[in-house]
Formats: sequence, structure tokens, C-alpha cells
Amino acid sequence: MTKNKINLLLITASVLALAACSPESQSEQSGNGDRSSVADNVTSETRHDDHGEDENHAEAEGHAEDDDGDEGHEDDDGHGEDNEHSESAEVHLDASQISDLGIIVSPVSSGAVDGILELPAEVGFDLNHLAHVSPRVSGIVRSVAVAEGDRVEAGDVLAVLNSRPLADAKASYLSARARLDLAESSFEREERLWERQISAEQDFLDARRALEEARIEVRSAGQQLDALGVDVSSLPRMVASSDVSLTRYELAAPISGTIIERHAVLGEVLEEGAQPPAFIVADTDSVWVDAAIYGADLGRIRSGAPVSIDPGDGGPPIESTIDFVSPQIGERTRTGRARIVIENPGDRLRPGMFVTVFAAASDAQPTVRVPVTALQTVDGETVVFVRSADGFEVREVRLGRRSDRFAEILSGVSLGEMIATTETFSLKAELQKGEFDDGHAH
Repeated sequence: MTKNKINLLLITASVLALAACSPESQSEQSGNGDRSSVADNVTSETRHDDHGEDENHAEAEGHAEDDDGDEGHEDDDGHGEDNEHSESAEVHLDASQISDLGIIVSPVSSGAVDGILELPAEVGFDLNHLAHVSPRVSGIVRSVAVAEGDRVEAGDVLAVLNSRPLADAKASYLSARARLDLAESSFEREERLWERQISAEQDFLDARRALEEARIEVRSAGQQLDALGVDVSSLPRMVASSDVSLTRYELAAPISGTIIERHAVLGEVLEEGAQPPAFIVADTDSVWVDAAIYGADLGRIRSGAPVSIDPGDGGPPIESTIDFVSPQIGERTRTGRARIVIENPGDRLRPGMFVTVFAAASDAQPTVRVPVTALQTVDGETVVFVRSADGFEVREVRLGRRSDRFAEILSGVSLGEMIATTETFSLKAELQKGEFDDGHAH
């Protein structure tokens, strides 16, 4: 009972006591009426107080419910923050972990999504960087300095031969040089005598003719040696040195490259122009890829068209362009031929390999694209993994057209951005592992 109720009861008791002391019945009736009025007031006041307490209690409970509501709202907000965090989630990996997972990172490129022709192709040597090394004169192999697989530089000696025909050619040149020296001396003497009117003019003319003939003979002998690969300027030094034989013939590498074939054997007689050649040197830093074009597609392939070459080794494709489309149809295969010249550092492409060439047809439209291997689905959304400083950022993308190999990107990533194009399932697994362990994405 509250203090107000107690006061009201005390007042009511006082009023009743005063009414009992009154002698007049009218006053008694009046008192009874007053008592009823006061009693009613007391009851009303009591009910009002009880109602007030109920309202206070309800207000307190309402406030508590509001607090609970606020807490629920905070939970909703917190959930929203988690969603926002997951949209910009990252998978934290360092360079060594990326390498261990076999993840390849490539830039977002521009190219055709559909209208791509799949062509079988074979890798061959770049004939501009291939040399057959054979002696220009017959001889016996005295020594061989290289083996198959050796790397050589242009001018390196591959083998040394003993050649009698070469010795004869050198001797002829040296004899011609000696006759030229004699003819020059004779001409100078006859010229002085003729000027002094001591010698006849005919002697002077004969000496001049002999000089010209000696010069022609020397020039002819020198050209013959040059055709054999001998530097005529080195002959006087060779003659002066007793350690050098006129029969020595050095077989040198004309280009830098790798010895891919060797047929020269110690003691073998090598003939001029013999087949197979003594050595084959190839520079495989550049190779040719010849793709077969079937009849229905001959009109859709043009020089300069972009191509993507899949070596089949699990690595990223090699991007290039068609350098040459042959106008001739193969007599046996009945197919056309498109040639792609590829810079091949590291010898990823090896002559004799069969590869697949994906060429954009002339009617294909280029667009921003990514390989389908770069796409994954996370929480019902299509995403790619964009390389970041700490690993990979999960980026939602919107797709357009799609083929077996590529998907058109309408939004989400831009040209040149570096994304994971292989083993993206491993990245998705790492992302889900982080969500399971931490309650949210890394």
C-alpha cells in the first residue's frame, strides 16, 4: 500500500468519527452520503493508483522489449557488416604458397569469346635460324670438338679435317701471289727503262700485260679459297708458321645455337655437299607453329588474326598472331596452312610437338574476356580472384557471352588486371576454410 492510500484512509476515518458525534439525523444522512462519496473517492483513487502501477509496469516491460528490439537490430546490422565484409573478402597467400598451389596469374585480356576455330598444329624449326654444316671441300675428319646437345656460338670450330684439295688450292694461291710480286717488280723496271728510252716500248707493254695476268690469277685463286671458307689474309701467317698445315680445314658454326644432329665421325671421309650434313645447328629461341586449316574455315582465317596456343603442358596459353596463311592446299592433306612465328625462350615449345591453336575467325568480335577456368561461384555469385598485395581479392563479376574456353566480362574487372586463371578451386577452398575457422572471410 502506498503512502497516498494510507493518507486517504486516515482522512476517511476522521470524517466518519466526526459524523458519529452529530445529533441530527439529517446530518447523519448527510454524513452517510459524505461517507459514501468519500468511500467512492477512496476506491477511485485506489483504482487510479493501481492503474498507474500497471502503466509503470507496462512501461518498464515495454522499455525492456525496446531494449531487446535494439539488440535484435544490432544483430541485423552486424549481419549486414558481415555481408559487406564477405563481398570484399580476401584469400591471404604469399608468393611461395601461390607457387605451391600451382596458381597461374594472367592479365584480363581482350579477344573473341565465340567464333574461335580450333586447329591442330605442329611445332617446327624456324628455318631462318637453322644451319646444315657440311665441308666445302672433301677431307678426312681429324678431330670433332662438339657433341649433340652442345651450345655453340657463331664461328666456333666444330671439327677439323685434313684436305688435300684444300692444300692444292692454298698452294695455287700462294704461287699466284709470288708470280704477282715478280710481275710487279718486272713492270716497275721496264717502266723506268722505257721512260729513259733505254728499253723498247714492246718490252714495257709485255711487262704490263704480265702484271695484269698475275693480278687476275691471284684474284681467281683468292676467290676459290673464299668459296672454301678460307680467309686469304691469314695465308701468309700460316706459311710463316711451321705448326700450321696447308691441309687443315676447320668446319665452323655459321650461327649460334644447339647441335641437334652430328654425323661427323673421327677418320670419316667427308665429301663436299654430302648428305646428311656433318652437323645441324638450330637456334630454338624462335620456332614455327604450322596449323592446319580445313576447307570450310579457309575463308575465315586471315594473317594478323590473334591466336592462342595450348601446348598441353598445363601452363598458360601462348598468345600470338598469324604471320602467314599459305594460298596453297596440301596435296595429301587437302588442308590449308597458317604459320605462327613464336619467340620461344626456355624451349617451352619443341620442334615435333603437336599443339592446339585457337584462332579468332575474321567474323569474331573482340571483347573483354577471361578463361572459364578463372571463374568460381561463391554464395551464389560468380567471382574471380584478383591478385592483391596480400594474396587474392574475391571480386564479383557480371558475365555476357560464354564459350567452352572464355567468358565475356560485362563488369567487375578491367583490362590488364591480374587474376588467377588456374587452380581457382583451391582459392575457393581456402576462402571457405577461412570462413569456417574465423566466422568470416579472411
